[in-house]
Amino acid sequence: MNQRQSIQRITRLGILIAIIFLMTFVPNVGYVQTGLLSITTIHIPVIVGSAILGPIGGLVLGTTWGITSFLKVLSMPSTIETAIFLNPMVSIFPRILVGLIISYATIGLGQLIKNKDLKYAMVAAVGTLSNTVLVLSAMFIFAQGGVLSFNQAFSVIITVIISTNGLFELVLAVILVPIIIRAISKVIPQS
Repeated sequence: MNQRQSIQRITRLGILIAIIFLMTFVPNVGYVQTGLLSITTIHIPVIVGSAILGPIGGLVLGTTWGITSFLKVLSMPSTIETAIFLNPMVSIFPRILVGLIISYATIGLGQLIKNKDLKYAMVAAVGTLSNTVLVLSAMFIFAQGGVLSFNQAFSVIITVIISTNGLFELVLAVILVPIIIRAISKVIPQS
């Protein structure tokens, strides 16, 4: 990689980090409040960046997403969502893995699928589903002894809400990610 390509990658990464911060802290942009829990839209720039920038970019963007989601709950009034995501093993760790999963899914699917729109739609699905599954898993593994104690009924309610939100997040990502990556590729050809 030459110096120009390195500067382009660092610039893209910086812009995406800034977008993640903006989407986190501007109300109803990265996390759209729907009542009990919010619908996440912030996964879209994380998917786009992790797909374009590879594993290192995915690691950085996933970590940024996790840290900003943790910082967001520190600044929110006490709700069920803040109680759940106050544990870094629920708010940060799954998002780090999601960035890496997206990057490696892009590499793997790139070898199998030649149609770029289809490849990025599949990457968006993998990224969104991995976020939902990893966050739900972390909730049930790590939140048990945390601020919030889960009983069976509450667990079912939270699972249904997050799964419903996850379905909306999945459809949104599968539609938008290929469009955004195609637009970025026209402006800034992939290196």
